[in-house]
Amino acid sequence: MKPYQVVEKKTTLHPEEEKMPLARYFYEYPLYGPNPLDMQVINSNPMDPKDAIPAEHFLDFLKPTGYEKIEQGFCMMPDGSGYIATYRVLPAHITADMERWYRRWRNLKSKSMIPGHGNLRYKIWQQADHLEHFYLNWIDARDGIYTEESLDLGEGDRPFVSIRLEEDVRLFGMSQERLDELEAAGCRFNGKLTHETFDEPGSHVCLSYSRKLPNGQVETKSREWIGWRPLDGKLVRDERTFCTEEYLRKIVIHNCIEWPHLYTILPDLYAEYHEQPMDAD
Repeated sequence: MKPYQVVEKKTTLHPEEEKMPLARYFYEYPLYGPNPLDMQVINSNPMDPKDAIPAEHFLDFLKPTGYEKIEQGFCMMPDGSGYIATYRVLPAHITADMERWYRRWRNLKSKSMIPGHGNLRYKIWQQADHLEHFYLNWIDARDGIYTEESLDLGEGDRPFVSIRLEEDVRLFGMSQERLDELEAAGCRFNGKLTHETFDEPGSHVCLSYSRKLPNGQVETKSREWIGWRPLDGKLVRDERTFCTEEYLRKIVIHNCIEWPHLYTILPDLYAEYHEQPMDAD
């Protein structure tokens, strides 16, 4: 993929979705491929596994200051599991309130959405791969989040279903003192580890947090350990999990496309919808 190449293939909207005012965000905002620096990182990977944070020591990732040797990259680990590091900076025109609003809004459906048609609020985030997203209890993330998506930019791969659950990092040995240290340093962290399961055997574990930069902007650092799951206060290997180098590369490309696109549409989307009823079309 060339930098800033337009992704032409999109999911197909249902006739009922086409009639919603929200559909304009699906059609009027082009979806672009990764920028040149992201493509340079993607094409120079995989990274050396020695520079990855081992899943057994995942809490080492949470630091009030400093950086790892690799903040954006991917690799297969010697045990057959996968590792992904991603990094992004929140653009100056995007506020924390905008992003928090969208994270909740995308998990709720409007009054005209039909069961089985997916969630247009999620589809507009990344028109080639996103299909469905909702709170399992229709209120909040306590009982999990359902997601359906693909990673092939509309090339026809089977979409996969995942369920994401959050667990308190203090259950894994994170002290309140360390959490207080992060907060005192201005870090934004919800104190949760995300465990992801799928419609096939396997598990992923994800962790992310944000910090303010000297220029006032906010950076977000994320890690994903593929082929690991939480059990009794630690992470254990889940050898059933599918993972290849090409699969990891697709995830990184997907992430490098969806976040800039969200930041493109979010100012207009927030201005139009954040004061409307939560079920507005």
